[in-house]
Amino acid sequence: MATPSGPAAPPGHADWAWDKRRAAQLGILTFARLCINTLLRIVYPFAPAFARGLGVPVTTVYLIISLRNLTGLLSPIFAPLAERYGRRNVMAISSAVFSAATLLVAGVPTVWSLGVALVAAGAVKVIYDPAMQSYLGDAVPYAQRGRALSLTEFGWSGAFLIGAPLSGWLIARQGWSAPFLWLGIGGAAAAVLLWRALPAARHSTRQTITITYMAHMLRRHPVIWAAALFLLLPLVAQEALFIVYGDWMETTFDLSLTGLGLATTLIGLAELSGELTAGWSVDRFGKRPVVALGGVVTAGLFLLIPFTTGSLASALATLVAIFFFFEITVVGALPLLTELVPEARGAVMSMGFGAMAAGRTIGSLVGPAIWGRFGLPGNSVLSAAMMLLAVIVLIRWLREGKS
Repeated sequence: MATPSGPAAPPGHADWAWDKRRAAQLGILTFARLCINTLLRIVYPFAPAFARGLGVPVTTVYLIISLRNLTGLLSPIFAPLAERYGRRNVMAISSAVFSAATLLVAGVPTVWSLGVALVAAGAVKVIYDPAMQSYLGDAVPYAQRGRALSLTEFGWSGAFLIGAPLSGWLIARQGWSAPFLWLGIGGAAAAVLLWRALPAARHSTRQTITITYMAHMLRRHPVIWAAALFLLLPLVAQEALFIVYGDWMETTFDLSLTGLGLATTLIGLAELSGELTAGWSVDRFGKRPVVALGGVVTAGLFLLIPFTTGSLASALATLVAIFFFFEITVVGALPLLTELVPEARGAVMSMGFGAMAAGRTIGSLVGPAIWGRFGLPGNSVLSAAMMLLAVIVLIRWLREGKS
């Protein structure tokens, strides 16, 4: 999902030009992010394939996903690393750690190595993404920063557009651990490129996000809690359904691994379209109306899912619509959230990042339990309820603040 740009870059960066060198640097940043997100996202459609390859129940893979999601709650602890050791250094080291973890699975394909790789990748993401965004904030003038950040968002949707179908093809031909070898090679290449091709961006002066600072802002601005709740609820909704997506598609429609990967590509296209639509629509029609409408439509689509099990085309069309409107809802809300408390943007977004990780964790825990007991209708009702609650929080508490 897209993330907002930070404060204006320090003086001295007006010489940024969209030449081949700058395009290559953005390409490297996006490629590293694509590798990380591909590993994090392919576990959803291919969880049953991983479980079969390991000879364990699919619930074991779901548990590992939950442990991985928990690492997102550590983002406030990891946040100072880039400030202390430099953005480029932290990004390069993160990619190297990612490479080592994925190559471990390729060499020793076991449950514990898969757990190590996924947890490591979860930690790497909450280190790499803020460092990358801060790096661009330091290097790119504010007037051009939105364009630069939007290009790196392909590292998220591209994980489904490119990573998922390639992974399905590799698993079908070389076994469940095959994607880990290529992701490890990609991570190693990204680490080298980040280290050698990126200049050290000039450091800007920022408010350091500490526990004391967060506590003070939360006491002074209770609306930050509402912002965190708003981001938590949709992530519970999405994760509760999507964590059983692969199992549902396999058991209901008997999709092959390659077919599952191609189906997931459609979701990636929907996400990319939703991100672009959100960026255009919220400024044109207003952030709160667009986000509220997107949330209500997404809730209705969640309720439709159980009625599509008789047709693969209907199921895929509904999923595509869900992810399209979900991206509009969440991505469209980010500019609104950055203006809730203008003097404490860092606190708002730091809490939001942790809330999204908590939402994923809750959804990955309750989703399989509901799936096992009530089937798809249970997951559908839960997801719809979470989205509607998020809309209520938006309408009741979230409005732009005053500078």
